[in-house]
This record gives sequence, structure tokens and C-alpha cells, in this order.
Amino acid sequence: MTATPEAARRGSAVSGFASGLRFQLVSMAREVDTYQALALAPFQTLVLMSAMEFAGRGDLNAYAVVAATLMTMWTTALIFATGLVIEDKEDGRMESLVAAPASFPLLVFGRLCGCMLLAMPSFGLAVLVAGGVFGYWTPVPHPLVFAAALLLTAAGTAAATTALSALFVTRPSAYALGNALVYPVFLLSGVVVPAAELPGALEAASRLSYLAWAAELLRDATEPGPVAHAVPRLGAMLLLGVVMVGVGVVALTRHLGRARASGVLAGGQ
Repeated sequence: MTATPEAARRGSAVSGFASGLRFQLVSMAREVDTYQALALAPFQTLVLMSAMEFAGRGDLNAYAVVAATLMTMWTTALIFATGLVIEDKEDGRMESLVAAPASFPLLVFGRLCGCMLLAMPSFGLAVLVAGGVFGYWTPVPHPLVFAAALLLTAAGTAAATTALSALFVTRPSAYALGNALVYPVFLLSGVVVPAAELPGALEAASRLSYLAWAAELLRDATEPGPVAHAVPRLGAMLLLGVVMVGVGVVALTRHLGRARASGVLAGGQ
């Protein structure tokens, strides 16, 4: 029995995601250097906790721990997103991956989800540094909400960097572009400064970022009171993640066509 085009596309998507996830997990297990990304969490925590302590704002210590976690996840995703595109091109894998029947955009998404599995323990590292150095042990009175928000944050980060990886395919300055996106995203998405404290236009724009929703929900999950509208807020994070995956698929497909036409799929271009 011949598969319908729709079933074939579904199979290609599932195959691409699963292959990318499996490939990335195997690659990370073999390369010890990949775990250096986790070193970001302690340093980010030290900087942000020191700022809170110096300002006498111990009431915002949970903000520092959450911000350090999100900053580590976003930075790690950018490092891997730029690295995997450049390495695939330099090692000659890009052309064969693009030519494979599996969906290349979802293969990239799968690989970045694998990277996020590495970055998720950054919260534990941030808690250990905050507790061991500053004596602040982050409470999590709403563990289910916190875990769900952290998982959706990881998926949303993978989705966002999948969309950005479309630029890395055709831009030789991928590393510079990745570095340039780190701190503006932190400031404009409410990770360090709550979105509600941003000027009107910037606050409205930050609401389009999954990181703003993630930061607020993770902070609320560390407070003793009930988390207001937890399910709708988790749904908003999920919706933004799905939209970004869609954007990533469309953007990568278009940029791959452009890369084929200009001959930059292979080599260190």
C-alpha cells in the first residue's frame, strides 16, 4: 500500500526530529568539550547574585537564579546552533543531510532539543552556587509548574534557535551574529528586568517572546502563593514555541534554496 503524501510528510518530520535528537545525544556523549556550556550557569549566578546582594535586594534572589538559568539556556543554544551549522558545512555533512529524505529543519530542531537536555541542569547549578556562596537556597513550592515551564522553555529555545539557524546557513559571520544576539535578548525579553518594568512599547514587544512568559512563570513558581493562570500561561509558551518551529521550517527551507543557488552549502563559507 502506497503512503499518501501527507503521511510521507509526517514520517519525514518524525524521522528528521528523531534522527537529529539521537545524533546530537550520541555526539555530546563522545565529546567532553560540550559540557563546558554548563560552566556558564555558575558564573552567571555569581554575577547576578552579587548584584542583588550589593543592592540590598535579597528579595530578588530568586530572580537572579531564574535569570542565570535562562541566560545559560539561551547562550548554550546559540553556541550550538552556530557551531552545528558551521561544523556540518566544514565537514561536508551539510549537502548529504539536506539531500536526505528526512526533514532537514526538523532534524536541526531535534539536534537543538538534544542540546537543551544538556542545558536544563543549569538550574541545579545556579541553585548550588546561590546556596553555597550566598546562603540562598531557592525554594520551589510549585514543582510541577516549575518543571513544565522549564521544559517548555527548553523546547522554545530550541525552536527559536532553529529559526535563527536559517541565517547561519547563508551567513559566513555566524559566530559574530550569535554573540550579538545574547544580551539584547536578555534585556528585551524580561529575563533580567521584568517585562512589566520595561517602557510601554518594549513591554508589548517582550510579550511576543517565550522567554518573557518563561521568566515570569518560573519566578512565580518560586513564590509561596498560588501561581495565577498557570495553565493558560503554559499554553501561551507552547503556542509561541509551535509558531517558532513553523517559522524555522519556512525560513530554513527558503535559505537552503538560496544556499544551493549560491553554492554555500559546503565548505567553511
